[in-house]
Amino acid sequence: MKLLPNAISESKKALETIPELKKDENEKKFAQTLINENIALIYKSMEKPDSTFYYLNENQLILETLETQKYLSSIINNHVEIGNYYLSIHDPKAARSFLSKAINTAKTHNYPFLSHTFRSYGDLMIYNKENDSAIIYYKKALEISEQTKLKSEIPPIYQKMSNAYHLLGNKVLEEKYKLRSLELQNNLKSEMLSASSLIINSILSDQKDEFTKKDAKANYTIIIITGAAIVLFVTLWLLYRRKVKKFKHLKKISSQKEKMLIQQKEEITLRYQEDTRNLEQKINQSFDDIFALAKSNNPEFFTRFQEVYPEVISAILSIDSKLRISELTLCAYFFLGFTTKEIALYTFKSINTVRNRRQNLRNKLQIPADEDLELWFKTLSRKN
Repeated sequence: MKLLPNAISESKKALETIPELKKDENEKKFAQTLINENIALIYKSMEKPDSTFYYLNENQLILETLETQKYLSSIINNHVEIGNYYLSIHDPKAARSFLSKAINTAKTHNYPFLSHTFRSYGDLMIYNKENDSAIIYYKKALEISEQTKLKSEIPPIYQKMSNAYHLLGNKVLEEKYKLRSLELQNNLKSEMLSASSLIINSILSDQKDEFTKKDAKANYTIIIITGAAIVLFVTLWLLYRRKVKKFKHLKKISSQKEKMLIQQKEEITLRYQEDTRNLEQKINQSFDDIFALAKSNNPEFFTRFQEVYPEVISAILSIDSKLRISELTLCAYFFLGFTTKEIALYTFKSINTVRNRRQNLRNKLQIPADEDLELWFKTLSRKN
């Protein structure tokens, strides 16, 4: 039907009439921004990003010349739409810049209506795979939409939250917000049906008054229109009932899934706790064994240490692969928390000998002089 191209054509004609308006220059500029915004939105719906950006950028240049406080809403919305444009062409850095401008401008001027802004920022977080942050911004958008009672904005936010929880692998919350979105959509459709019913009744009432005033041909036309209106109403009602039935079915399935997931979570938690206890017992036993071997200067000490703490030896060798077994054994003593005096005692060496070997290790492994050896070795193993 070429409605969108025609709308653009008419909007451009409107731009040409602005100089003729009997308004001051600021009001003329503002009128131009409103028309530009409308044209940008039409091009956006036609999926023509370059044209969309052209008119948004034109708006940006005009809005920068206007008083911020007076035209705050338009300035913030234009920042958001430019941010959405950059996100659509996969430029998240530029998108973040304009969305941040929108939020900072709103904060500076105490502008509270940032539902659209926060929702777009949540989309940016999803793009950057910061899904937890996305949920925070979606919740902010939801809170503002509920306060302003903008019912049409709420279902899309719930759907976006459902998608975010899907990416996080949280099936319970994914289903929860998906159902909320469907429920609100159904409520909105129900309200639309009620409004349609009032309109139909109004039409029928008006037609009834005219029925007695017109001839048979006119009466026949009214009957046809009335019949068509009734058919339309019944069709809408049946579609509504079908949606309600589908919603109840989804809600039942979601409840069953939620119970199953909770049960699975409890079972996994119990198994994890049992495995953790068993592992702790094994670790404690292994540590006691190694500690005893170290104190007795047993030749099996290093072999046993390497079996229990392979990541420690691997991390040390990644720094210096030429270390001897005796040097690696000394590293093991320090990792376990033995002091220089204790090592000298258990290995039957002088304290000065152990100190010299300790200093050589510091040099080879580039350990700062003020760094505690036990802490350094344990930090190194965690990094690897």
